[in-house]
Amino acid sequence: MDLADLKRKRDCIEHGDLRDSQGLFQKAIAAYDHALAIDPEDADAWYNKGETLFKMGKTKEAVGCFEIATRLYLGE
Repeated sequence: MDLADLKRKRDCIEHGDLRDSQGLFQKAIAAYDHALAIDPEDADAWYNKGETLFKMGKTKEAVGCFEIATRLYLGE
């Protein structure tokens, strides 16, 4: 992954965080998904997506994201 990809990924995560804070959960999920398309092993994007899904009442999907994030954080 080059520097441009890293910047795009970070921008997507920041955009997702902003949309989440505004209560625009679908747009937040789309931004996190875009970040994950760039880097599917970004634990922060998985975790943030899980938090947003949890706020939306999608507990099962949220838990799946948290499990992936945990494995990535632990290097498994």
